[in-house]
Amino acid sequence: MKVEETELNGIPVRTVSYEQSDMATTEQKETWMSTCNTCEYKKDSQCGFCGCIIESLMMLSTGKCPADKW
Repeated sequence: MKVEETELNGIPVRTVSYEQSDMATTEQKETWMSTCNTCEYKKDSQCGFCGCIIESLMMLSTGKCPADKW
């Protein structure tokens, strides 16, 4: 992950760029999704525990289930 901080009209602006090594692998995502598919909180593509879109949590290798299931 690369973080750049600049200033625009006196306002601090932070830009975050992710590298391939920051991204979750296909195997990670498949394992996590198999857990989500049996979870009582899953509602379509959304988590009923926190309200997020499940796949958005699975983008980074440091992703974490808000209900501590993975």
